[in-house]
Amino acid sequence: MRKILIITMTMILVLSACNAVNTEGQQNASPVQGDVTTRYEDDAALFAELYPVSQENPFIFASYEEVTDLLEIGTGILVFGFPDCPRCQNAFPVLEQAFYEKNLQERAGYRGKILYYDIFDDRAEGNERYQTLVSRLEEYLQTDDDGNPRIFVPDVFFLASGDIVGNHMDTVSSQENPGDRLTEQQAAELLDIYKDLITEMENRCC
Repeated sequence: MRKILIITMTMILVLSACNAVNTEGQQNASPVQGDVTTRYEDDAALFAELYPVSQENPFIFASYEEVTDLLEIGTGILVFGFPDCPRCQNAFPVLEQAFYEKNLQERAGYRGKILYYDIFDDRAEGNERYQTLVSRLEEYLQTDDDGNPRIFVPDVFFLASGDIVGNHMDTVSSQENPGDRLTEQQAAELLDIYKDLITEMENRCC
């Protein structure tokens, strides 16, 4: 009888230890997910202060490592810009509209967000990060007055499994003054361009 009691108590202790381990694992996992969610919310709020987009916009401030990761193996939208660029101020609200009209918010990973990279400092310095990006994107870039490939902004790239499906630089050709707000017709033209590229991206990755 005593032997049975000892075995029973041992089993209870083992089960209790297992439950404690599982609980600890759940507690450790929860803050990580919470941090990611908080980051997205914080990024959206900050982006809405810099550009005329909604508070629920899908833009996240990407690190250089995230940019290169997307360019190597990822699927999603990558945007180069900076706040003082007037054409970026015009383009990004239209890109946000295209994103939601194509229901990309339902996608997982990079496909469910728009990665934004402020290229201003890297481009001004011509540093190693900038040179690496130019080398990767060279065939899609326009050239400067000296004939060198350059990342002009806004430039939006659409990728499927690390392959560049297409990109669109600037807004629309009929916008002569970059500081002017897009007309309804111009915004509709740009929206169609973005939506067509999103469709092509989606077709390539499905």
